Amino acid sequence: MNTCLEEVTVVKKPKTFLYSFLRPIGWLTFHLVYPLRVINRSGLQHLKAPYILIANHKNAIDPGILGLLCPYELFTLGKHELIRNRFLSWLLEKQLHMIPVARHSFDLTAMRACISTLKQGKVLCVFPEGTRYLEHLMEKVEKGVALLALRQRIDLVPVYIDGKLKPFRMNHAVIGEPIKTAECFAGGYSEQNADRLCEIIRERFYKLRDMLPHRR
Repeated sequence: MNTCLEEVTVVKKPKTFLYSFLRPIGWLTFHLVYPLRVINRSGLQHLKAPYILIANHKNAIDPGILGLLCPYELFTLGKHELIRNRFLSWLLEKQLHMIPVARHSFDLTAMRACISTLKQGKVLCVFPEGTRYLEHLMEKVEKGVALLALRQRIDLVPVYIDGKLKPFRMNHAVIGEPIKTAECFAGGYSEQNADRLCEIIRERFYKLRDMLPHRR
């Protein structure tokens, strides 16, 4: 992984009890209830943190899929509405590493938390669509993830999850090659480059989707 993130300090902390407890449950879930076939499953195994994992978003349990596929403990950007009370705040923020964000706006607090996460050498998970249930794949790509990647000069690693998960039927996902923002955008951080990176993200996800035989 060729990352240009400045002042990266890899912080190794023990995984939270709940995160560690849920991993084998996730393994059983995606082997027995929602069996998952993954193309390029090893694509994440050789990558070194930090990087930003990006995925399309159709299912409430998509973060669980990504958490199972990624060898690192994920820090996931999630909508602020999820932490409605103290218990959910403790569960999602403290135990499952969710970074709350005000959607469809520039949330400076969330942006700082994301930068801090990456500077500590961790993996950040972001859903660029910003919401679930969009009719078309990457119908709208939020510019925030592009601005973050350009500003920190860090790679984006796309994972395509094929539509709504179906219980007791084979489901599919594709892990793509990293989008190397530091190499692709020599001009660095700018609105114009962010717009172009959003287009690259959209194009990459359509290519990943078309890798599935039943989608051709």
